Amino acid sequence: MPKTPFFWYGNMAGAIAGWVFIIAGLIFPLTGALKILWIVITVLWVAGHPLELIAALPIARSAGYTPGQAVINTLIFGITWWIPVKLGVFQP
Repeated sequence: MPKTPFFWYGNMAGAIAGWVFIIAGLIFPLTGALKILWIVITVLWVAGHPLELIAALPIARSAGYTPGQAVINTLIFGITWWIPVKLGVFQP
């Protein structure tokens, strides 16, 4: 995995784009393949990000992040936040 902040910030932007897509899908009706994509992304983000807390909390704690910071960042950014923390790319 690259150890450059630029790489990880780009991936974090993708996580934000996923949340924007989820919210847009709640507001505007989607059909066809776009609706299927919305369902898949929604399930991955809504179920996946909380499950990642199992791995993220110990990593964040050992890096010096508070539990609150770890929870918020993991729920928003998921793996694109805690992997670079583990790699030492991001520090509190």
